[in-house]
Amino acid sequence: MALEQQFEHVLQFIDEHLSENLSLALLADKAGVPVNHFEFIFHSLYHTQFKDYLSLLRNMEAAQTLSFDKSVGIEHVAQIAGYASTTAFVDGFTLSIGQSPESFRQAPNWANFFAKQQPFKTFSEGHEQLGYLDANIRVETLEELELLMIEHRGPALYVSQSIQALIAFRKAHSLLPSQQRTFNFIYSLPQDHSHNYSIDIGVSVSQAQLSALQEVLSGSAHFKVKTLPKGRYAVLSHNGSQDELNGKIKYLYGTWLTKMNYQLREQPLTFERFDMGNDDENVNLKIYLAIT
Repeated sequence: MALEQQFEHVLQFIDEHLSENLSLALLADKAGVPVNHFEFIFHSLYHTQFKDYLSLLRNMEAAQTLSFDKSVGIEHVAQIAGYASTTAFVDGFTLSIGQSPESFRQAPNWANFFAKQQPFKTFSEGHEQLGYLDANIRVETLEELELLMIEHRGPALYVSQSIQALIAFRKAHSLLPSQQRTFNFIYSLPQDHSHNYSIDIGVSVSQAQLSALQEVLSGSAHFKVKTLPKGRYAVLSHNGSQDELNGKIKYLYGTWLTKMNYQLREQPLTFERFDMGNDDENVNLKIYLAIT
């Protein structure tokens, strides 16, 4: 079954279970794809982030209840909308709809409400995409590569601190950029600047270097040994802006992958970086997508 069809079933499932806990793991299972890739595929197919789509759906349904059934308390509206708390509902609804739940119930701004539905109008429409030659995707077989990585879990605002910690570690232990390669494992969309940004930042190491660093690593709460697994990867290079990179990622997942007969592996989207990762106009890296 094509990716578009798999995700159409997911959209239907979301519509039928809006009030339930719709975890990424559950929806990825419904889509038949590894959870590490679900958000990337969703964004590539529908041109919006999954969390924004789900929030808008829930808040629009909540708005209907608030306006037409005033017997239902706001706490209950929050519950049936799938929010963990009333506070989270008030914050999410206000951000999404433009009015607080209480304000909307008393005097709904319907013009603004319908304007908020604009994302649905372009949800599945074709957007400008790269051509096959523009992306220049090739399939390569890689050998396993061991890495020392910092797991960044939290606001994207603080990724630079994790990068500086890695740079300091490399300098202290002579893991020079000219000799050791730099990698990112990407679990969240690169353009997602939420409080739950997930990325691993690391450096390739040899067995001899691992052995020499064993004592240091055993006492570290920040660095973990991980691997870039052996196997086949869709590979493409990028040297340009962050926006152009985002376009290539959308093409990779939304066009190239849907046309090919490859299946995704659990390994998250991987970047090999040749830059410092702090300039949105000069991004220089190689992208690896693990496939079978």
